[in-house]
Amino acid sequence: MKALAEHIKDLPSRREPAYRQIDAFTPEERRRIAEKLGDESMYNVDLLRQAMLEAPENTEVRKALVHAIASIEFAAIDSFSRKVCEWQDWDVPPSLILALARQTWDEVRHAHLGKELVESYGGRIGEYPDTLGGQDQAQREFLREPVVSLSATNVSLEGAGLNLFSGMKRLAAHVGDRLMEHCFDYNWADEVTHVLIGDYFVRRLCAGKPEEEQKALRAHALSEASRGNLTPEQRREIERLFGDELQRGAAALSG
Repeated sequence: MKALAEHIKDLPSRREPAYRQIDAFTPEERRRIAEKLGDESMYNVDLLRQAMLEAPENTEVRKALVHAIASIEFAAIDSFSRKVCEWQDWDVPPSLILALARQTWDEVRHAHLGKELVESYGGRIGEYPDTLGGQDQAQREFLREPVVSLSATNVSLEGAGLNLFSGMKRLAAHVGDRLMEHCFDYNWADEVTHVLIGDYFVRRLCAGKPEEEQKALRAHALSEASRGNLTPEQRREIERLFGDELQRGAAALSG
């Protein structure tokens, strides 16, 4: 019988309704998205936040924005629940597995809040494309090692989540959406803990191991670069040091 970690590794990401990125939508479905938002390319978190600020009465924009963020939370459930199983085969502290189990539950709560918020605006999950849609094989392989995953995901991506959720909370308060403000305040508080989990366990796993520290630094740099979060000078330095690996890592992280 296969070990649970091996069994999980072979299973595709699943959700009901199923994950669907934009290329899985029919031409008619994409046309309806374009009609609702003015342009298909508007289905982007940053663009939708600006549109909500400029037209707070547009419920469709709010629905699309929350849907895009909720999609990320569903992908996070998939990602962290896999780690709870797979990392039991790695030489990591049992307390890390427990921390990941707690974080998985946090992501479940975030996805549930997002789902209920979308439905409060008259929408449903699956109405818009998934922005991540579960991890593919390239992402899972890149993020397989604990120190790499913690650095790229908890420190870098969850750190970006702190800014996203605090921004969403302020935006909701500005337009008078108390329910949205309340939901993202909860999410922001959880992200603080998730970043602390990453910081603490990266330091612990790298203690006295310079090669592991280099892996962590590299993973963090690749994650930041994949999201355009570097100055031009920093990016040139990363490209000089990592070469082709930057493109491969960025592709895996961004899907």
